Amino acid sequence: MQSFHVGLPCLKLSLSPSTQKHHGKAAKTCSVGDAWKEMNDEREGRDKTIDHELTKDNVWLCGNTDMDLEQVVQSEIDMINAERAEFGKRKMRVDAVSAIELIQKPPMEVMTTLSREEQTQLLKDSDEVVESILRDWAPEWKTLATVIHYDEFGGRSGHPHKIFMPIARDDDGCHVLNAKRDFNLQFFTFMNREYPARMREKGYPVLDCQIYEDMNEQKREAHSEKKKDYGLEGYEYKLKKLAEQEAKIEANERIIEDQILILSGQETKIIENEDIIAGQDDIVNHQGQMIIQNNNIIASQDDELEKMRRDAEKEIDKWMEEAGKKELSAVRDLKTGLVDLGISEGDYDRLKVFKNALEHPVRAKNGKTYVEVPDPEKTLGLFKGVVNKITAVFDKVRELTGRFTEKRERMRVSIKDKLRENTEKVKARDESREPIRKKLEVIR
Repeated sequence: MQSFHVGLPCLKLSLSPSTQKHHGKAAKTCSVGDAWKEMNDEREGRDKTIDHELTKDNVWLCGNTDMDLEQVVQSEIDMINAERAEFGKRKMRVDAVSAIELIQKPPMEVMTTLSREEQTQLLKDSDEVVESILRDWAPEWKTLATVIHYDEFGGRSGHPHKIFMPIARDDDGCHVLNAKRDFNLQFFTFMNREYPARMREKGYPVLDCQIYEDMNEQKREAHSEKKKDYGLEGYEYKLKKLAEQEAKIEANERIIEDQILILSGQETKIIENEDIIAGQDDIVNHQGQMIIQNNNIIASQDDELEKMRRDAEKEIDKWMEEAGKKELSAVRDLKTGLVDLGISEGDYDRLKVFKNALEHPVRAKNGKTYVEVPDPEKTLGLFKGVVNKITAVFDKVRELTGRFTEKRERMRVSIKDKLRENTEKVKARDESREPIRKKLEVIR
């Protein structure tokens, strides 16, 4: 709960208010009967803002709506006058202040944040505080009636009304109604100091009241201006506040009208911007269609390049297959030539002995190296035949290698030409994509 001030306005009441003026001013005393009619459930009076359908929600803390308050006050006065007669004193004046109405007014902005139960509890605690202060100030002051009104301001802000009699004793110990002596600036100072402090003790963040004795000159001048509201009846005070609220409402309405004009101008700009955006959307949609078409073209070109790649692979596979068939017989001849060297088992033994001799040459004293050849005529002839066949095989290998190299070079040139052709096509495709890329950059 936020911190708040509580107003504690009071109104002097009399059974027979004086109609005489004092220093040119009318007495600010209200009739007990009029105050009671407006306070009880009849709710009669000049205040037209009271919602009588909500009067049933009012809560009585002391007394009740059916009591005859004027008669109660008169009975108290009769008893006081009888006592005064015993003391040999004259009766009290008929226009004497015989009662006081006190209203406890927490701010509406605080009360509207509370539930009805929370409001009632706050107001009951507030009334207990007020009662304790009244007892401490004047022990014989007597409360006659207290009610919480929930039928004003649409039931949003309850506030208690209390009527009490300022009964006191004079210097002789005789009872008397002496509002002039006890209901004064000192009373308000005491009430304004004690009420916030005691409410804070109950856990409510009530702010301190402004007290005249503590004010500087500037604040006292402001306080004097506010004194115009003091002594006003509740109806008159409410009318004054309603007029102030209406003035504030009119000022706020003018501000709202100005804001509406500003918003209207902004709405016009928003509509214009929406039209511009709609035009841009059309352009973007058109460009999007172009992008889709170009993407379809690109996809078609990609399909063509993929087909060219597959065709090139098929041609290479076909050439390799044909080359294999053509060279198969030559390869077979090489294998046969290498296997069939015309060597018999005996020839093999001679060659093996000759191989061992080659692996173990004999170095002569003259520095030369010699190999012992077994049966030189047959062995050398056999060796010559083997060497000739091997030489023939290698010659055939060279021939095949040359032919394969030539064909491979032709194939390399053919593939290179196809790659160059494909590269030109890709380059041409990229050049066709360049305007699309630039449009995409513009869109971004």
